[in-house]
Amino acid sequence: MNVLGGVSIGFLGYTLFVVLDTIIKKYLVHDYPVLEINFYICLFSLIPISIALQFITGWHVLINNKVHIQLFRGVLGLICAAIIINSFIEHAFSEIYPILFSAPLILTLLSYFVLKEKVGPRRIIAVLVGFIGVLIVSRPGTIHFTFSLFLLFIGAIILSVNVLLIRMYANNQSSVAFAFYGFFSGLVLSALFAYNSYVPLIGSDIYIFLVCGIIAGTGGLCISLASKTLESSLFAPLQYFQLLAGFIFGYVFFSDLPDFYEILGSFIISLSGLFIIYREYKIGLKQFKIKFSETPSTSNFKISIDSLKSIHENAHRIDIITKERITEELNKIILSKNRC
Repeated sequence: MNVLGGVSIGFLGYTLFVVLDTIIKKYLVHDYPVLEINFYICLFSLIPISIALQFITGWHVLINNKVHIQLFRGVLGLICAAIIINSFIEHAFSEIYPILFSAPLILTLLSYFVLKEKVGPRRIIAVLVGFIGVLIVSRPGTIHFTFSLFLLFIGAIILSVNVLLIRMYANNQSSVAFAFYGFFSGLVLSALFAYNSYVPLIGSDIYIFLVCGIIAGTGGLCISLASKTLESSLFAPLQYFQLLAGFIFGYVFFSDLPDFYEILGSFIISLSGLFIIYREYKIGLKQFKIKFSETPSTSNFKISIDSLKSIHENAHRIDIITKERITEELNKIILSKNRC
């Protein structure tokens, strides 16, 4: 798949999640408990994921020796989904999405403390400015600020931890398998906790849940495919399309017009996030060029190969240069060596 195809798939995936949120907010959240909604969505999301496992990747990709990590991701995903769905009851997308999109800012801090990644002063300033944007949107200390908005920030932290786990453990693992374990864990956990508050389905709502599940599973697969096709520097900014789409869908379907503070805060958060992505790309590219700017001679060939393999094996931590690009550079070095 070429770059245009990858971008298109990414846009489709993020649009599908906005459509999913719109359906939940409009037709489900006022009639069913949050955990029951999550249960049915996780259940039916396994339909497109199972199709992908059967006809694209094969079921063998589910063989995983980190089941405890997958279960922990499932717990985090369930809590985050419950927080987001609950927020639909009293808040507009223009309030919800900007706070959730503080997750990349939080992830930068977590990468520093957990992965020991170096974070320079410019990215630290960008994170602080982004958090100012969150404060502008949520406006704590006013009647606008609610407990649901506070929980959304907790949800953004949980989302960041989940992404961090993917960075740490997704290396050489199928993205379809990660999607399967995420939804399957959510299904099991939702069933355990939603049992006592179960509400019988009304009329044809089962079909609404079916559509929601298929949208969720398909959206997850689209985003996973786009992340594999595109370099991080191109894929990461695509997520901010969901913020814009949320504003549009909120206005069209709920007549929610963002106020000045929501627009200003969203702009600041997006700008900060995009700057962090840009800086990570520039720093990662600079490190890559420093290591491999010189054509390796016979004497330093082994060192270059070992260094490149080390970066290849830890590409999930760099999150800048895709494995495909690193593999291409590795092949160039090998070809150069063969010509010597």
